[in-house]
Amino acid sequence: MDLRSYSVCHPKTLSLDKLTAYYHQYSKQQVCFLIEHLDGGPWWSYVTQEFAEILTHLEELGIRSNITYRPFPQHIKFDYQTNLTRYFLNGCHFDEHAYIQNKVLIVVLIWDVNSLLWHRMHHQWSSLLEKLRIRITIFIDDLHFTTKNSFSSRQYLFQSIASEIFSTYAYIFHNYYFNISSSKITWLPHAASSLSYHTINRSAENLLFVSGANLFEWYPCRSRGYLLCRIRKDLTACLKHPGYAETMKNDSSYFYGGRRYFSYMKQYVFGLGTCQSVHYAIAKLFELPANGLALVTTNDLIPILERLHLYHNEHFLTIKCSSVNQLIKEIVRLQSLSKDTIDNMRLKSQEVVYERHLIQHRAELLHARLMAQALIAMSSSDNERTKWEQWG
Repeated sequence: MDLRSYSVCHPKTLSLDKLTAYYHQYSKQQVCFLIEHLDGGPWWSYVTQEFAEILTHLEELGIRSNITYRPFPQHIKFDYQTNLTRYFLNGCHFDEHAYIQNKVLIVVLIWDVNSLLWHRMHHQWSSLLEKLRIRITIFIDDLHFTTKNSFSSRQYLFQSIASEIFSTYAYIFHNYYFNISSSKITWLPHAASSLSYHTINRSAENLLFVSGANLFEWYPCRSRGYLLCRIRKDLTACLKHPGYAETMKNDSSYFYGGRRYFSYMKQYVFGLGTCQSVHYAIAKLFELPANGLALVTTNDLIPILERLHLYHNEHFLTIKCSSVNQLIKEIVRLQSLSKDTIDNMRLKSQEVVYERHLIQHRAELLHARLMAQALIAMSSSDNERTKWEQWG
């Protein structure tokens, strides 16, 4: 785990207005920004719709900054037969022959790293990088992979194509991929939705709220919590995972998706958020306190949360969870804590999330880095490039 190489600055220090002014002052020509799933696309079918909100907020930031973010072409099928060069030129509304005579910078954000096996398009990428003046940025959430092809695809994209990688779990990126400089990686943690409830439910039930996928190999503590929902309803309350796509979007019985989910969790004092198997700082670490619950996690996440300005026993609690009996004892301990102490913790953690960890803060960081990528490409001096590389 490498926490020293990465940090997430306070949103105020991004100075977006200043950077935007710099961008318009220093950008010497037109730039085409292409963003995959700019309208949120398939990410609206996720439980909290976090990524969809980030992308649509990014588009709004562009409008306010007089910068046009364009979606990937909707009318062209994107597969292994797609001519990548023409695909990106079409997205920018550029004529291929005219472009060759006057190359305009293109900055691309690929959001779905799993959409294709990218290494199988090596020749297409080589041709594209030769013909176009382009910088490719890539977002990745879960770092693990299930097949050799999946690894090869990502490794190729990260090592040979990407100018910058936005990773929710940057601090363990090199546990999975190699020969990639830390300077190429930007930590873009998960975030809480703008639809979260900025209130504390002081009459909430004194139970531990458990939600999400019930997969023991990935979430052993969560799975034990689900077991307690069957045998100890005085300790836990559970909301099973609804799946994705139309199942999640249309089935109101699940209380999932945006505010349905947040209003449900607010019934409870405590909320469990942990992923011990791989030390992922999952979205629940921000969603739960954003909606006024006391975050309960495990010790492995303490140093990660500290880097995000959330501190043990001040903003969140930890439990030991190696067995069901141990979890029972730990929840009983939590339930016995002073209500004033817990309510104070709920308030303090909620404020940190609202100051630093909402989806608009992640969109602002993306916006800053995309402008910086354009400025890096257009800069004529090493000093200028260094300045833009460090922004944000």
